[in-house]
This record gives sequence, C-alpha cells and structure tokens, in this order.
Amino acid sequence: MENDKLILWLAETTAISSSEDSDSWSDVLCEKLEVEPLESDDHEADEDTLFFPLMQYLIRLRRRRVDDYLHIVDSWTDSEFKNRLRLSRKTAYRLINELEQSGFIASHKFGLKPLEPKLCFYIFLSFIANTEPLTPIATRFDISISSTFRVIRRVVAWILTKLNDVIKWPQDYNDIQVISDTFHSQTSITNLLGVIDCTNIKIEKPKNAREYCNPKGYYSIILQATIDSNMRFTNIYCGEPGSSSCTRVLKRSPLYNTAIQNRNSLFPNNTFLIGHSSYPSLPWLIPPFRENKRLTPQQREFNSLHAATRKLSDKAFGLLKGRFKRIKLFTVYRNIAFITDTTVAACILHNYCLDENDILEDQV
Repeated sequence: MENDKLILWLAETTAISSSEDSDSWSDVLCEKLEVEPLESDDHEADEDTLFFPLMQYLIRLRRRRVDDYLHIVDSWTDSEFKNRLRLSRKTAYRLINELEQSGFIASHKFGLKPLEPKLCFYIFLSFIANTEPLTPIATRFDISISSTFRVIRRVVAWILTKLNDVIKWPQDYNDIQVISDTFHSQTSITNLLGVIDCTNIKIEKPKNAREYCNPKGYYSIILQATIDSNMRFTNIYCGEPGSSSCTRVLKRSPLYNTAIQNRNSLFPNNTFLIGHSSYPSLPWLIPPFRENKRLTPQQREFNSLHAATRKLSDKAFGLLKGRFKRIKLFTVYRNIAFITDTTVAACILHNYCLDENDILEDQV
C-alpha cells in the first residue's frame, strides 16, 4: 500500500517537475525513494536525472520481492516444503548444490539480476510439482513469463545430463542377482528382471492431432518404462504419439533393438521381463498365458502371480505422477520435445528420490 501511495505521489509531482529545477526534484526523489542520487556531468539530461532514481527504486523493490520469497520458502517447515515442492529439503539442497557446480545457471542472466541456482531450482520445482500455468509462477518469483520458461528449460537440460547415471540397466552380476532374488521373494517368479509397461502423458491438442489421440479419446504422448522390484525405472523411452500401441512403441525403442541383436547383453542367464497381454511373446518378454479355457492349474497360477507383479508398474507410474503433477497434464504447452524432456527429467528425479529414501507421506 505504501508503494502504491508513493507511485501516486510520483505521478502527481512529476508533471510539476517540468517547470521546476530538475536537480532539486531529483534530490526530492532520491530522498523519498531512499536511493543514492545520480552522479552525472550532463546537467541538461533532465529526464534522465528524474528517471534514474525511480528506476533504481523499482529495481531494488523487485530484488527485495524475490529475496522475500526465498525467505518465505526458507521459513517453511520441512513438512510444508515437501508438501509444496514435492521433494524433501535435504534432497532439494543436494540437487541445488550439484546445480551450482554444474555451470548451467551461473553464467546466465534472466531479468534484472542474475538468478541464483537455488531460485532457479525452486522455479522448476514450482512448475513440475503443479499443473498451474506459468503466469502465477512468474508473478510469485517476480520475473517475466519468458524468463521463467527459460529457467525451467535450463534446469530440465541440466537434469537430463544425469540420465545415464540415474536410470541404469542392471549390468553387474550382483545387481542382476539382487533384483531377481527380490522379485522371487515378492512374487515367486524366478529370473525376473523387471516389469515393462506404458503410460499416457496427457497434452493439449497438437497440430497433427489425429496421431496423438489415444484410444481413450484424449491427446497424449507415451512413456514406456521398465521397473525393477523397488519401483525404480531401469529403462525409459518417451515421446511416441498416443495413438501408438504398446507393441509399436516397444519395437521402436532402443531396448528392443538391443535385445534383438544381443539378448545376453541385457538378459543374461535366461532373465526376462513381464508385460501385459498386448505385448508379444519373446524369449526375454513374457506376457500372461491367453485365456482359452484349457489352461493348466500351473498356468493359471502363473497368470495370477503375473498380474500381481504387474501392479508394480501402476504403482511406479502413480508415484511419478503423484509427486510431479505436471506429468498428469501439460496444459498450454504444445512443444512435444519440451514435454518429452520434462517427463524424462521427472523420471530421473523419481529414481533420485528413491535413492535418497525421499518418500511422500501421501503416497505411502
């Protein structure tokens, strides 16, 4: 309110300044705004002399608003922080430290002042944790919408550099054995290395709408993932249009091509994945036995275990979309590459949170 009164005073008095001495009015402005007077040898630049203190004040006010919001975030309890930004404070700070060291943010300026990595990461978390549009996020952090979008894209680009370190196919014999043994203890299925499944990421109507309209009647891209016994993603493939079947997505994925060319590199010792009945039966991918009223008791029992195990994929996708609500629906955004990158970034953070034992209470 005081700022509004001050701006009103400036509007009323600036008109008078044209007939008064500009130096004296500049002194009055500096005193009112509590800023240092402009030091210049050009006394004829009346407009600049009057304009500079006002701009100095507005810049300072803007910085104060951003700093105030950072103080607000820092004042949240750990529970409030996690509920609003969907990561624990410990996980967020660890990622912020890595972002600071990455150089992805420090050398760039957005808006009137360089945005520190901490603020940039909070902007990104505010975006991915909710489905609200960019306007309220930009307003909250007091930067332009275009700058907000640039910050988000840059943080996403940084997270994507962690892909191969965080979402990894088990290669070491011990890792494979641990996953297989855990699956066996949970499901009684031997040699199981993971569950493969797809989920739709809802988007706004794109230009080539028919291709992206899925059988459920809405527009989407598809995320294919393999999930281990701890609900970690061990492989992802994202971006195929929503009209594609799971089999088509599978056959276009690098996972399929590698497994066809060199099965043992991915599935040693007769290990395999399981998938729902729409998937083809392959040496390394086993769907349930098709119901034909002639299944043996052993086959029916396997199908029952198979169905129970496949629920892991539903739970993993539920955790992903429950934590990062943006993945449920990308409103406004029609850039498929950006949507795909953001979805992959969310998958990386999903694994990162599991590694940090960062579990949300509303998902337990």
